[in-house]
Amino acid sequence: MAPAERTGVLVLRVWIETGPGGGLRARITAEKALGSGERVSLVLGTVDEVIEIVRSWLHGFVDGELG
Repeated sequence: MAPAERTGVLVLRVWIETGPGGGLRARITAEKALGSGERVSLVLGTVDEVIEIVRSWLHGFVDGELG
């Protein structure tokens, strides 16, 4: 029997806030394994933070740590 396909979901939404303290904002919502119901949601404010979270999530998915 073939192993089950692993599928994860990561949604990245970005926008620019105006006014004092404004700038880039990003919301990342990720599900460990599609259909698991285990969701994580983060709001970030820099490109580097977004890249690090996405990179970490992808490494975890590839390494089998996410489901």
